[in-house]
Amino acid sequence: MKRQTGFGKFEFAVVLAIFGVLATLLLGRLIALEQATERLEVELTVRHINTGIKLAVADAIMRGEEMRIAELADANPLEFLAPKVGAGGTAQPGAANTGTAPTLAGWHYTTDSRTLNYRTRQPEAFDGREQLAWRYISHTDELGRSAGLRLKALK
Repeated sequence: MKRQTGFGKFEFAVVLAIFGVLATLLLGRLIALEQATERLEVELTVRHINTGIKLAVADAIMRGEEMRIAELADANPLEFLAPKVGAGGTAQPGAANTGTAPTLAGWHYTTDSRTLNYRTRQPEAFDGREQLAWRYISHTDELGRSAGLRLKALK
């Protein structure tokens, strides 16, 4: 009687089943990581935009140009991600504007409704929502003047 060398059909089927289970577990984990990554990406982008807005507001206040704060509310929020350097060497949104609005994959600013929109790649990561939106919220001082801006999520 000949001895069999290598794997038999049964052993091969067991190995394939084990690989199938491991691949399924790995794929599920990768999808969860992708969703967490997209949520973090959106959160960090909004934080960076808010930081850029605060810097532009602080710059206007330091220069005594508080009336410019209201103008900043009309600016494209994506401009605050990579502000251009103005004539005085300070970062200013819209300075040396080339006429094209800044873009970022999935992000879009609608000037009519003044909303910043994000089209999600994985809606499951955002409770099934395919579109997220933010709008400027103005902070006023005791005299009713605009003293700051930030983005607020719309439901």
